[in-house]
Amino acid sequence: MRRLCFPILCALALSACGGGKTDSLQELRDGLALVYDHERVAQVELTTPEGFMVLVGQYVRDGVPKYVDAGFRFDDESLASVGLRLRVPAVTPPGDTENKYSLRVNFNYYDGPRFHGIDRIHFANNKNDPSLMRELLFSLAARDLGVPAPRASFAWVKADGQVLGLYTMVEMIDERFVRALYGDDGDADEGNLYKCESYTDSVSGARVGCPLTWAGDAKSDYFVSGGGGCLDEDGCGLVLKSNEDDPLQNDYADLIGFLDFLNNASEAEFAAGIEDVFDVDAFLRYLAVAVAFGDNTGYLGFMDNFTLYRRPDTGRFVFFPWDHNKSMGLTRCARHAQATGAPPLEPQCTEDSRPLVDRILAVEAHRATYLGYLRQVLDDVLAPAVMQARVDALEALIVELVPEDPNLEYTLAQHQAAISNAEAAEDFNLMQFVEERHAYLTAMLEEK
Repeated sequence: MRRLCFPILCALALSACGGGKTDSLQELRDGLALVYDHERVAQVELTTPEGFMVLVGQYVRDGVPKYVDAGFRFDDESLASVGLRLRVPAVTPPGDTENKYSLRVNFNYYDGPRFHGIDRIHFANNKNDPSLMRELLFSLAARDLGVPAPRASFAWVKADGQVLGLYTMVEMIDERFVRALYGDDGDADEGNLYKCESYTDSVSGARVGCPLTWAGDAKSDYFVSGGGGCLDEDGCGLVLKSNEDDPLQNDYADLIGFLDFLNNASEAEFAAGIEDVFDVDAFLRYLAVAVAFGDNTGYLGFMDNFTLYRRPDTGRFVFFPWDHNKSMGLTRCARHAQATGAPPLEPQCTEDSRPLVDRILAVEAHRATYLGYLRQVLDDVLAPAVMQARVDALEALIVELVPEDPNLEYTLAQHQAAISNAEAAEDFNLMQFVEERHAYLTAMLEEK
Protein backbone atom coordinates (compact mmCIF):
# COMPACT_ATOMS: atom_id res chain seq x y z
CA MET A 1 0.00 0.00 0.00
CA ARG A 2 1.29 3.43 -0.92
CA ARG A 3 2.56 5.36 2.08
CA LEU A 4 0.92 8.77 1.90
CA CYS A 5 1.57 9.43 5.58
CA PHE A 6 5.01 9.29 7.15
CA PRO A 7 5.88 7.68 10.48
CA ILE A 8 6.21 10.04 13.44
CA LEU A 9 9.79 9.85 14.63
CA CYS A 10 10.40 10.61 18.29
CA ALA A 11 14.08 10.19 19.08
CA LEU A 12 14.99 12.12 22.22
CA ALA A 13 18.64 11.13 22.55
CA LEU A 14 21.40 13.72 22.50
CA SER A 15 23.55 13.94 19.42
CA ALA A 16 26.16 11.19 19.40
CA CYS A 17 28.71 13.63 18.00
CA GLY A 18 30.27 15.90 20.58
CA GLY A 19 27.91 15.05 23.43
CA GLY A 20 24.80 16.92 22.30
CA LYS A 21 23.88 20.60 22.23
CA THR A 22 26.45 21.97 24.64
CA ASP A 23 26.74 25.26 22.77
CA SER A 24 24.18 27.88 21.85
CA LEU A 25 22.65 28.17 18.39
CA GLN A 26 24.04 31.71 18.12
CA GLU A 27 27.54 30.48 18.95
CA LEU A 28 27.32 27.97 16.12
CA ARG A 29 26.07 30.51 13.60
CA ASP A 30 28.70 33.04 14.65
CA GLY A 31 31.38 30.34 14.42
CA LEU A 32 30.36 29.40 10.89
CA ALA A 33 30.48 33.04 9.83
CA LEU A 34 33.95 33.37 11.36
CA VAL A 35 35.44 30.22 9.83
CA TYR A 36 33.81 30.45 6.40
CA ASP A 37 34.54 34.11 5.70
CA HIS A 38 34.94 34.19 1.91
CA GLU A 39 36.50 37.65 2.02
CA ARG A 40 39.76 36.42 3.58
CA VAL A 41 42.24 33.55 3.53
CA ALA A 42 42.43 31.73 6.87
CA GLN A 43 45.84 30.56 8.16
CA VAL A 44 45.68 26.92 9.28
CA GLU A 45 48.50 24.89 10.83
CA LEU A 46 48.39 21.18 11.65
CA THR A 47 50.78 19.21 13.83
CA THR A 48 50.89 15.43 13.46
CA PRO A 49 52.46 12.92 15.87
CA GLU A 50 54.97 11.41 13.41
CA GLY A 51 55.04 13.89 10.54
CA PHE A 52 52.60 14.55 7.71
CA MET A 53 54.47 12.38 5.20
CA VAL A 54 54.08 9.40 7.55
CA LEU A 55 50.31 9.92 7.28
CA VAL A 56 50.63 10.01 3.50
CA GLY A 57 52.86 6.95 3.45
CA GLN A 58 50.38 4.92 5.51
CA TYR A 59 47.64 5.66 3.01
CA VAL A 60 49.78 4.92 -0.04
CA ARG A 61 50.83 1.61 1.53
CA ASP A 62 47.42 0.44 2.80
CA GLY A 63 44.91 2.21 0.57
CA VAL A 64 42.85 3.18 3.65
CA PRO A 65 43.07 6.73 5.10
CA LYS A 66 43.14 6.74 8.90
CA TYR A 67 42.70 9.45 11.51
CA VAL A 68 45.62 10.61 13.64
CA ASP A 69 45.55 12.74 16.79
CA ALA A 70 46.78 16.14 15.61
CA GLY A 71 47.14 19.71 16.80
CA PHE A 72 45.13 22.40 15.04
CA ARG A 73 45.71 26.14 14.79
CA PHE A 74 43.31 28.53 13.03
CA ASP A 75 44.75 32.03 12.85
CA ASP A 76 45.42 32.80 16.53
CA GLU A 77 43.33 29.99 18.06
CA SER A 78 44.62 26.52 18.88
CA LEU A 79 43.27 23.10 19.82
CA ALA A 80 45.61 20.41 21.16
CA SER A 81 43.73 17.35 19.91
CA VAL A 82 41.68 16.92 16.71
CA GLY A 83 41.19 14.06 14.34
CA LEU A 84 43.03 14.53 11.02
CA ARG A 85 42.88 12.30 7.97
CA LEU A 86 43.50 12.48 4.26
CA ARG A 87 40.18 12.84 2.46
CA VAL A 88 40.61 10.20 -0.22
CA PRO A 89 38.61 7.09 -1.06
CA ALA A 90 39.62 3.73 0.28
CA VAL A 91 41.14 1.70 -2.56
CA THR A 92 42.85 -1.60 -3.08
CA PRO A 93 46.49 -1.03 -2.04
CA PRO A 94 48.49 0.91 -2.94
CA GLY A 95 46.68 4.20 -2.34
CA ASP A 96 46.63 6.95 -4.94
CA THR A 97 49.57 9.34 -5.02
CA GLU A 98 48.67 13.04 -5.26
CA ASN A 99 50.61 16.28 -5.13
CA LYS A 100 48.11 17.73 -2.68
CA TYR A 101 45.65 15.62 -0.71
CA SER A 102 42.27 16.87 0.40
CA LEU A 103 41.95 16.80 4.19
CA ARG A 104 39.29 16.24 6.83
CA VAL A 105 39.47 17.65 10.37
CA ASN A 106 37.12 16.18 13.00
CA PHE A 107 37.30 18.26 16.17
CA ASN A 108 35.77 15.73 18.55
CA TYR A 109 37.11 12.51 17.03
CA TYR A 110 39.31 12.16 20.13
CA ASP A 111 36.66 13.67 22.43
CA GLY A 112 38.03 17.19 22.06
CA PRO A 113 35.84 20.30 22.03
CA ARG A 114 34.03 21.67 19.03
CA PHE A 115 35.62 24.63 17.28
CA HIS A 116 33.18 27.54 17.53
CA GLY A 117 30.35 24.99 17.58
CA ILE A 118 31.66 23.18 14.47
CA ASP A 119 32.28 19.42 14.41
CA ARG A 120 34.18 18.97 11.14
CA ILE A 121 35.80 20.89 8.28
CA HIS A 122 36.60 19.62 4.81
CA PHE A 123 39.70 21.00 3.06
CA ALA A 124 39.31 20.59 -0.72
CA ASN A 125 42.46 20.57 -2.85
CA ASN A 126 40.80 21.85 -6.07
CA LYS A 127 43.11 19.60 -8.06
CA ASN A 128 40.78 19.54 -11.09
CA ASP A 129 40.13 23.28 -11.12
CA PRO A 130 42.92 25.60 -12.29
CA SER A 131 40.75 28.61 -11.44
CA LEU A 132 40.69 27.40 -7.79
CA MET A 133 37.31 29.15 -7.45
CA ARG A 134 34.52 26.92 -8.71
CA GLU A 135 33.59 25.36 -5.37
CA LEU A 136 33.45 28.76 -3.71
CA LEU A 137 31.62 30.49 -6.57
CA PHE A 138 28.91 27.81 -6.60
CA SER A 139 28.52 28.02 -2.83
CA LEU A 140 28.13 31.80 -2.93
CA ALA A 141 25.63 31.63 -5.80
CA ALA A 142 23.56 28.91 -4.13
CA ARG A 143 23.38 30.75 -0.83
CA ASP A 144 22.57 34.01 -2.65
CA LEU A 145 19.48 32.26 -4.00
CA GLY A 146 18.47 30.75 -0.66
CA VAL A 147 19.62 27.19 -1.41
CA PRO A 148 20.50 25.18 1.74
CA ALA A 149 24.09 24.67 0.57
CA PRO A 150 27.42 24.45 2.43
CA ARG A 151 29.51 27.55 3.08
CA ALA A 152 33.05 27.75 1.64
CA SER A 153 36.16 29.92 1.95
CA PHE A 154 39.91 29.84 1.31
CA ALA A 155 42.64 28.60 3.66
CA TRP A 156 46.44 28.52 3.50
CA VAL A 157 47.46 25.26 5.15
CA LYS A 158 50.69 24.04 6.72
CA ALA A 159 51.44 20.70 8.38
CA ASP A 160 54.43 20.24 10.70
CA GLY A 161 55.98 23.40 9.30
CA GLN A 162 55.59 22.19 5.71
CA VAL A 163 53.47 24.31 3.37
CA LEU A 164 50.67 22.19 1.88
CA GLY A 165 49.22 25.12 -0.02
CA LEU A 166 45.94 26.82 -0.85
CA TYR A 167 42.73 24.95 -0.05
CA THR A 168 39.02 25.63 -0.10
CA MET A 169 37.39 24.94 3.26
CA VAL A 170 33.89 23.50 2.80
CA GLU A 171 31.23 23.20 5.47
CA MET A 172 30.29 19.61 6.20
CA ILE A 173 26.69 18.47 5.81
CA ASP A 174 26.02 17.03 9.24
CA GLU A 175 23.91 17.66 12.33
CA ARG A 176 25.62 21.02 12.91
CA PHE A 177 24.84 22.12 9.36
CA VAL A 178 21.20 21.24 9.93
CA ARG A 179 21.07 22.97 13.31
CA ALA A 180 22.53 26.18 11.88
CA LEU A 181 19.90 26.12 9.12
CA TYR A 182 16.77 25.27 11.07
CA GLY A 183 17.51 25.83 14.76
CA ASP A 184 16.31 23.71 17.67
CA ASP A 185 12.57 24.32 17.81
CA GLY A 186 10.49 21.22 17.29
CA ASP A 187 13.68 19.15 17.17
CA ALA A 188 14.21 20.49 13.65
CA ASP A 189 17.85 19.35 13.78
CA GLU A 190 17.18 15.82 15.10
CA GLY A 191 16.06 14.17 11.87
CA ASN A 192 17.61 11.61 9.55
CA LEU A 193 20.39 12.56 7.13
CA TYR A 194 20.78 10.24 4.14
CA LYS A 195 23.96 10.82 2.16
CA CYS A 196 24.30 9.40 -1.34
CA GLU A 197 27.55 7.42 -1.61
CA SER A 198 28.09 6.14 -5.14
CA TYR A 199 30.02 2.93 -5.73
CA THR A 200 31.23 0.60 -8.48
CA ASP A 201 29.06 -2.37 -9.37
CA SER A 202 31.25 -5.43 -8.82
CA VAL A 203 29.70 -7.28 -11.78
CA SER A 204 29.25 -4.65 -14.50
CA GLY A 205 31.92 -2.21 -13.35
CA ALA A 206 29.42 0.63 -13.78
CA ARG A 207 29.20 3.56 -11.40
CA VAL A 208 26.05 3.34 -9.29
CA GLY A 209 24.52 6.54 -7.92
CA CYS A 210 21.23 7.35 -6.21
CA PRO A 211 18.51 8.07 -8.80
CA LEU A 212 15.80 8.00 -6.08
CA THR A 213 13.71 5.64 -8.18
CA TRP A 214 11.52 3.04 -6.50
CA ALA A 215 13.42 -0.20 -5.81
CA GLY A 216 11.31 -1.84 -3.10
CA ASP A 217 10.18 -1.46 0.49
CA ALA A 218 13.29 -2.76 2.26
CA LYS A 219 16.32 -0.88 3.55
CA SER A 220 18.57 -3.21 1.57
CA ASP A 221 16.97 -1.95 -1.66
CA TYR A 222 18.68 1.42 -1.14
CA PHE A 223 21.66 0.68 1.11
CA VAL A 224 24.69 -1.48 0.30
CA SER A 225 27.01 -2.52 3.12
CA GLY A 226 30.76 -2.33 2.61
CA GLY A 227 32.41 -4.91 0.40
CA GLY A 228 32.63 -5.66 -3.32
CA GLY A 229 32.50 -2.39 -5.20
CA CYS A 230 31.64 -0.43 -2.03
CA LEU A 231 34.81 0.54 -0.19
CA ASP A 232 33.24 3.02 2.22
CA GLU A 233 33.22 1.58 5.74
CA ASP A 234 29.78 3.10 6.40
CA GLY A 235 28.29 1.52 3.28
CA CYS A 236 27.08 2.89 -0.05
CA GLY A 237 23.87 3.95 -1.70
CA LEU A 238 21.72 6.11 0.58
CA VAL A 239 23.65 5.95 3.84
CA LEU A 240 22.11 7.14 7.11
CA LYS A 241 24.52 9.63 8.71
CA SER A 242 22.54 10.53 11.84
CA ASN A 243 20.52 8.55 14.40
CA GLU A 244 22.36 5.42 13.22
CA ASP A 245 22.04 3.75 16.64
CA ASP A 246 18.41 4.69 17.26
CA PRO A 247 16.09 1.75 16.38
CA LEU A 248 13.15 4.14 16.17
CA GLN A 249 14.77 6.09 13.34
CA ASN A 250 17.32 3.88 11.58
CA ASP A 251 14.95 1.49 9.77
CA TYR A 252 14.69 3.75 6.67
CA ALA A 253 10.89 3.83 7.00
CA ASP A 254 10.73 7.60 6.46
CA LEU A 255 12.93 7.44 3.35
CA ILE A 256 11.08 4.46 1.88
CA GLY A 257 7.75 6.19 2.44
CA PHE A 258 9.03 9.30 0.67
CA LEU A 259 10.40 7.33 -2.30
CA ASP A 260 7.15 5.39 -2.56
CA PHE A 261 5.18 8.62 -2.85
CA LEU A 262 7.75 10.25 -5.14
CA ASN A 263 7.62 7.41 -7.64
CA ASN A 264 4.22 5.75 -7.24
CA ALA A 265 1.69 8.46 -6.49
CA SER A 266 -0.69 9.27 -9.34
CA GLU A 267 -0.21 12.58 -11.17
CA ALA A 268 -3.06 14.14 -9.20
CA GLU A 269 -1.81 12.77 -5.86
CA PHE A 270 1.70 13.94 -6.63
CA ALA A 271 0.73 17.47 -7.62
CA ALA A 272 -1.47 17.84 -4.55
CA GLY A 273 0.89 16.24 -2.03
CA ILE A 274 4.57 16.62 -2.97
CA GLU A 275 4.96 19.91 -1.08
CA ASP A 276 3.66 18.21 2.07
CA VAL A 277 6.56 15.73 2.06
CA PHE A 278 9.38 17.58 0.25
CA ASP A 279 10.74 21.13 0.27
CA VAL A 280 10.02 21.72 -3.40
CA ASP A 281 10.91 25.41 -3.35
CA ALA A 282 14.42 24.80 -1.99
CA PHE A 283 14.98 22.12 -4.64
CA LEU A 284 13.79 24.40 -7.45
CA ARG A 285 16.20 27.07 -6.25
CA TYR A 286 19.03 24.51 -6.30
CA LEU A 287 17.98 23.30 -9.74
CA ALA A 288 18.14 26.83 -11.13
CA VAL A 289 21.69 27.34 -9.84
CA ALA A 290 22.77 23.84 -10.90
CA VAL A 291 21.52 24.33 -14.45
CA ALA A 292 23.01 27.82 -14.74
CA PHE A 293 26.39 26.74 -13.36
CA GLY A 294 26.57 23.38 -15.15
CA ASP A 295 26.55 21.19 -12.03
CA ASN A 296 26.86 18.01 -14.09
CA THR A 297 28.42 15.68 -11.50
CA GLY A 298 25.59 15.82 -8.95
CA TYR A 299 22.03 14.52 -9.16
CA LEU A 300 21.72 15.80 -12.74
CA GLY A 301 24.82 13.89 -13.82
CA PHE A 302 26.27 10.99 -11.85
CA MET A 303 23.29 11.03 -9.47
CA ASP A 304 25.39 11.50 -6.35
CA ASN A 305 26.94 14.36 -4.34
CA PHE A 306 23.79 15.13 -2.37
CA THR A 307 22.12 14.45 0.97
CA LEU A 308 18.44 14.10 1.83
CA TYR A 309 17.28 15.28 5.25
CA ARG A 310 13.89 14.78 6.88
CA ARG A 311 12.90 17.63 9.19
CA PRO A 312 10.98 16.35 12.24
CA ASP A 313 9.32 19.74 12.74
CA THR A 314 7.74 19.83 9.26
CA GLY A 315 7.79 16.17 8.20
CA ARG A 316 9.36 17.23 4.89
CA PHE A 317 12.53 16.05 3.18
CA VAL A 318 15.09 18.63 2.02
CA PHE A 319 17.75 18.29 -0.70
CA PHE A 320 21.31 19.41 0.19
CA PRO A 321 23.87 19.61 -2.67
CA TRP A 322 27.60 18.91 -2.28
CA ASP A 323 30.91 19.07 -4.23
CA HIS A 324 30.89 21.54 -7.11
CA ASN A 325 34.55 21.90 -8.07
CA LYS A 326 33.87 20.39 -11.50
CA SER A 327 31.01 22.73 -12.37
CA MET A 328 31.14 25.70 -14.75
CA GLY A 329 32.45 23.84 -17.77
CA LEU A 330 34.81 21.24 -16.28
CA THR A 331 32.34 18.36 -16.75
CA ARG A 332 30.22 18.09 -19.88
CA CYS A 333 26.56 17.07 -19.87
CA ALA A 334 26.71 13.84 -21.89
CA ARG A 335 23.08 13.85 -23.03
CA HIS A 336 23.24 17.27 -24.70
CA ALA A 337 25.41 18.56 -27.51
CA GLN A 338 25.43 22.17 -26.28
CA ALA A 339 28.94 22.68 -24.93
CA THR A 340 28.01 24.68 -21.83
CA GLY A 341 25.38 22.22 -20.63
CA ALA A 342 21.75 21.22 -20.63
CA PRO A 343 18.75 23.26 -21.78
CA PRO A 344 16.49 24.58 -19.00
CA LEU A 345 13.67 22.03 -19.27
CA GLU A 346 15.83 18.97 -19.97
CA PRO A 347 18.52 19.35 -17.28
CA GLN A 348 19.24 15.63 -16.87
CA CYS A 349 22.61 14.62 -18.33
CA THR A 350 21.67 10.99 -19.08
CA GLU A 351 18.46 9.22 -20.05
CA ASP A 352 18.13 7.67 -16.58
CA SER A 353 15.00 8.49 -14.62
CA ARG A 354 15.43 11.16 -11.95
CA PRO A 355 11.99 11.51 -10.36
CA LEU A 356 12.90 14.59 -8.33
CA VAL A 357 13.39 16.41 -11.62
CA ASP A 358 11.06 14.50 -13.93
CA ARG A 359 7.97 14.58 -11.73
CA ILE A 360 8.41 18.00 -10.15
CA LEU A 361 9.00 19.80 -13.45
CA ALA A 362 5.97 18.00 -14.89
CA VAL A 363 3.82 20.11 -12.54
CA GLU A 364 3.15 23.38 -14.38
CA ALA A 365 3.27 25.61 -11.30
CA HIS A 366 6.63 24.18 -10.19
CA ARG A 367 8.04 24.46 -13.70
CA ALA A 368 7.08 28.14 -13.83
CA THR A 369 8.63 28.78 -10.41
CA TYR A 370 11.87 27.09 -11.49
CA LEU A 371 12.09 29.15 -14.68
CA GLY A 372 11.56 32.28 -12.59
CA TYR A 373 14.46 31.31 -10.32
CA LEU A 374 16.61 30.57 -13.36
CA ARG A 375 15.95 34.07 -14.69
CA GLN A 376 16.87 35.45 -11.27
CA VAL A 377 20.20 33.58 -11.35
CA LEU A 378 20.94 34.92 -14.84
CA ASP A 379 20.11 38.49 -13.83
CA ASP A 380 21.59 38.65 -10.35
CA VAL A 381 24.36 36.03 -10.14
CA LEU A 382 25.59 34.71 -13.50
CA ALA A 383 25.42 38.05 -15.31
CA PRO A 384 28.97 38.51 -16.69
CA ALA A 385 29.56 41.84 -14.96
CA VAL A 386 28.41 40.45 -11.61
CA MET A 387 30.54 37.32 -11.95
CA GLN A 388 33.56 39.27 -13.12
CA ALA A 389 33.41 41.43 -10.00
CA ARG A 390 33.17 38.35 -7.79
CA VAL A 391 36.03 36.60 -9.60
CA ASP A 392 38.18 39.74 -9.32
CA ALA A 393 37.53 39.93 -5.57
CA LEU A 394 38.51 36.28 -5.03
CA GLU A 395 41.55 36.63 -7.27
CA ALA A 396 42.78 39.56 -5.19
CA LEU A 397 42.81 37.23 -2.16
CA ILE A 398 44.89 34.46 -3.72
CA VAL A 399 46.96 35.86 -6.58
CA GLU A 400 50.09 36.24 -4.43
CA LEU A 401 49.63 32.79 -2.86
CA VAL A 402 49.28 30.79 -6.08
CA PRO A 403 53.01 30.93 -7.00
CA GLU A 404 53.92 30.14 -3.38
CA ASP A 405 51.93 26.88 -3.36
CA PRO A 406 54.54 24.09 -3.76
CA ASN A 407 51.91 21.44 -4.53
CA LEU A 408 49.79 23.29 -7.07
CA GLU A 409 49.63 21.63 -10.46
CA TYR A 410 49.21 24.97 -12.26
CA THR A 411 51.44 27.97 -12.81
CA LEU A 412 50.23 31.48 -12.04
CA ALA A 413 49.90 32.09 -15.79
CA GLN A 414 47.75 28.96 -16.22
CA HIS A 415 45.60 29.94 -13.26
CA GLN A 416 45.06 33.46 -14.60
CA ALA A 417 44.18 32.11 -18.03
CA ALA A 418 41.72 29.74 -16.35
CA ILE A 419 39.72 32.60 -14.82
CA SER A 420 39.64 34.63 -18.05
CA ASN A 421 37.16 34.80 -20.93
CA ALA A 422 39.73 33.59 -23.44
CA GLU A 423 38.75 30.51 -25.43
CA ALA A 424 40.26 27.41 -23.85
CA ALA A 425 41.70 24.53 -25.82
CA GLU A 426 39.75 21.91 -23.84
CA ASP A 427 37.77 22.72 -20.68
CA PHE A 428 36.16 26.13 -20.37
CA ASN A 429 37.95 29.03 -18.79
CA LEU A 430 35.82 30.51 -16.03
CA MET A 431 34.59 33.77 -17.56
CA GLN A 432 34.42 32.12 -20.98
CA PHE A 433 31.88 29.69 -19.51
CA VAL A 434 29.98 32.49 -17.78
CA GLU A 435 29.59 34.53 -20.95
CA GLU A 436 28.64 31.60 -23.17
CA ARG A 437 26.32 29.96 -20.65
CA HIS A 438 24.58 33.23 -19.85
CA ALA A 439 24.01 33.97 -23.54
CA TYR A 440 22.73 30.46 -24.26
CA LEU A 441 20.28 30.31 -21.35
CA THR A 442 19.06 33.85 -21.93
CA ALA A 443 18.23 32.97 -25.53
CA MET A 444 16.53 29.75 -24.44
CA LEU A 445 14.34 31.54 -21.89
CA GLU A 446 13.36 34.21 -24.40
CA GLU A 447 11.90 31.42 -26.54
CA LYS A 448 9.69 30.17 -23.71
